[in-house]
Amino acid sequence: MVKTLVPKDYRIKPGKWGESKQRVQIMLTPTAIELVDAIADQMELTRAEVIERLVRSKCLDAETLREIEDKE
Repeated sequence: MVKTLVPKDYRIKPGKWGESKQRVQIMLTPTAIELVDAIADQMELTRAEVIERLVRSKCLDAETLREIEDKE
């Protein structure tokens, strides 16, 4: 199961990324949610941490996203 409860003080203090996290809202398809949840379960992470790591990784850039868009 995906971790969902994060102590309130953890969100205020800078974490391992050296920055405080801010609450944002995103909308995903049910399929995307299932994929994020599966990765989160396997790695014992929260959804937010999975998305954070993806966005910070070098595998996500504008060119890659254009290629994905073109295949759809």
